[in-house]
Amino acid sequence: MESLVEAHQTRLMSVMPQVKQYEAKLDALNAWWDKITLVGKINSYNLAATILDDMQNTKEKFGELHGKLIDNLLLEHLQKLVVDNTSKSQVAIDILIRNLFERTADVGFLATDQDIRIFLEQREKTQSHQAFMQQRLQEYVEKYSVYDEIILLDTNGLVCAHLDPANPITHCHDPSIAATLGSHDDYLETFGYSDLQPKRRQSLIYSCKITRTNDPHSELLGVLCLCFRFDDEVDGIVGGLLADSDSEIQLVDKEGCVIASSDPQFVAVGSSFQYQNRPRMLHFQGKHYLVNSTQTHGYQGFFGLGWWAQVLTPIEQAFKIEREADIELDNQDVINSTRLFSSVLKEIYTASNDVNEDLSLVVLNGKITAARQNAVEFVPVLEEIKQIGENTASIFSASIRNLQATVVSSKMNDLQFMATLAVDIMDRNLYERANDCRWWALTSDFRRILAKPVISDEDLTYMEQVLSYINELYTVYTNLYLFDKNQIIIAVSNPQQRHFIGQSVSDQSGAKQALSLQNSQQYSVSPFMASDLYAQQYTYIYNAAVSRLDADWEVIGGIGIVFDSQPQFEAMLNDALPKNEVGSVSVGSFALFVERHSKMIISASAQAPQRQGEYLALDDGLFELIPGGKHATIIDYMAKPYIVGMAASKGYREYKTTEDYQNDVLSFIFVPL
Repeated sequence: MESLVEAHQTRLMSVMPQVKQYEAKLDALNAWWDKITLVGKINSYNLAATILDDMQNTKEKFGELHGKLIDNLLLEHLQKLVVDNTSKSQVAIDILIRNLFERTADVGFLATDQDIRIFLEQREKTQSHQAFMQQRLQEYVEKYSVYDEIILLDTNGLVCAHLDPANPITHCHDPSIAATLGSHDDYLETFGYSDLQPKRRQSLIYSCKITRTNDPHSELLGVLCLCFRFDDEVDGIVGGLLADSDSEIQLVDKEGCVIASSDPQFVAVGSSFQYQNRPRMLHFQGKHYLVNSTQTHGYQGFFGLGWWAQVLTPIEQAFKIEREADIELDNQDVINSTRLFSSVLKEIYTASNDVNEDLSLVVLNGKITAARQNAVEFVPVLEEIKQIGENTASIFSASIRNLQATVVSSKMNDLQFMATLAVDIMDRNLYERANDCRWWALTSDFRRILAKPVISDEDLTYMEQVLSYINELYTVYTNLYLFDKNQIIIAVSNPQQRHFIGQSVSDQSGAKQALSLQNSQQYSVSPFMASDLYAQQYTYIYNAAVSRLDADWEVIGGIGIVFDSQPQFEAMLNDALPKNEVGSVSVGSFALFVERHSKMIISASAQAPQRQGEYLALDDGLFELIPGGKHATIIDYMAKPYIVGMAASKGYREYKTTEDYQNDVLSFIFVPL
């Protein structure tokens, strides 16, 4: 950062009005000091020269501090912008990569769908076969709305079924199809132009080979392609990050080519940039921009295709004078105690006070000397120099006080983004859970077997095998279970929980509500509660109704999926916490998910002083954020001062935004002062 300031000091000074003001005031006082000293020399030639020498030494000390102060004001204001931009770019790329991680499980699981296998095995695909498959794929997209097209192809690239009626494709020549068929990987992720979606400039496609059985070496039947709504997803992520901002965000691939831009008229898709892991100045389209580039932290070992995000901010608008943060803290106490303030600025603050005290002693000594030598004409000079010293120290104090507000407000902004990241990840994660239970409830084998008057042991064993297979792919669950229309559990995925078979699942689990659902788009969720299905720990259980295959809508049972909330929520919170240079969580920092109305803690990160299930005793006003709102403030919590950033859940796509489900959750990020 220091090298960036040194290389662009003049330009940075020209666009930082507050720093320019302090510089101008200090320069004016310095010039006035020289004039007053000259007057003193002319009119008090008989006064001891040591007095003026001492004053000159004091002036030089102020001059040294003056230079350090301006350099550090530039550095800290630039650091604030860097922190803000880094937060935005990190949130953008990490939220996207987490979303794409879920797609890798989707494509692998859907490729083993028995209905799809049966369809591809048909030599002659009748109109009824086509209609059934079209409905099946449509049901999938209605659940997993992140896809705008699903394509089934045979081993020769012939399109057997797809969803988008505006897509004219009948045969695919994209090399990714052959690559998928020949790959030993679980899936293939490709981005760019594809004749699978010939009307698109670029597509993000997840493909997986379809085999006759779950044995990957069994006969190849074809390829499944899931086409992700890339532009739509990026617009949603970026839009929230750039509200009331002069910045722009781009996503860039590993070759340095822009693949998405918040303003394509400003930075066109296809433009080239070089990744750098440090902030830099860039002259672009006639203006100077600060550029921050951020790579993803990845998720569970998934890093996608090596993309990164960058934020460009025009420096002419970046440092506009804004209303100072409303921070009610004693200046000196904060400077001496906070971990957010640099040691250099603490030293400047202390040294400026010490120099001014030294000047007061010099002035006092000068008055005594003037009285002894009857040099009364020098006393006004001494008073004026004393006033100059006090004004200089006052400017130092005011500038550092302003910088204190800048540093703290920068951390506030950062924590708001981190809190937003945490709660957005939570919403997106639970969106997937709502999708999963509804889709698995449509498993044809489940629907056929549960409709039987008597279910054989062989059928029960088969359903458990299917549940176990699903659970192996989707490891965020500790158990998946099927229950009949009397709420009796008849099959489980977790063999260690087979003792629940034959028991009635409680109404609180959401099972009773599931049996009353009116269509396959609906689902039910338990309260966040301790459950015997989760070893008496707190969790959510998602439920969907299982209906007959041969009827429009007749509920014959349901599926319940037990979310592994403790490690999943803790991982989300930990990812959102501020980290130090080596990637460790900042000392004393912690994060919480909290229910809005009950103020019950849903999850707490490792360093939190409170745990899951406890009550968070904070002021009611902190829980009044609107959905999607964010805020930061300074509070005393458990007798310690903290900066706290918070954000309120807003849902994701149709999840919690269409009155399908109410679940007000807030995230809190605490950093000690």
